[in-house]
Amino acid sequence: MYSVDSLEYAVRHLFQGGIGEHGYSEEEVETLLHGIDFEALLQAVRHNAQTVHAYTTDGKAPMSFNYRGRDLFGQRATRLYEDNDQSCASIVLTDRTYELWLLEDMDLVAVACVSLDCGDGEYVTEYREIKEGDPWDSPMYLDLDELVDEINAMCAAYYESDIPLYEL
Repeated sequence: MYSVDSLEYAVRHLFQGGIGEHGYSEEEVETLLHGIDFEALLQAVRHNAQTVHAYTTDGKAPMSFNYRGRDLFGQRATRLYEDNDQSCASIVLTDRTYELWLLEDMDLVAVACVSLDCGDGEYVTEYREIKEGDPWDSPMYLDLDELVDEINAMCAAYYESDIPLYEL
């Protein structure tokens, strides 16, 4: 499951999908890939893996109705990227985002997420739905430069010894 080769293959395949009609050249993609430390990323991915639920509710108040729906992927996953698609802010903050998740089996999955935030995190509910197929074919705007920045930020905890070292 967790292997550097599998991770690098998945990320490389994703980045190569951006060549051509998605606006990236082969040289740009190779330069971006060269900036990723896959061993550090694997450690960070392992540390940040979580069970992702199709629907959740969370409240900070005592006796809040906290709920978890079905397991969305059937395995744990780590969110690598988020594209904010729409927001509406009033008493309730409502967002629709597209997320890129790396599953434990090293598959990459695009997900649509709608969230409602009442009272600055006092009560939050989220609904997620898998967008089938290649992430490049989803409605997500995938910016590879931003993705590399997110990956490198995730790796910082590993470099600073803020996360444990996992035997993988």
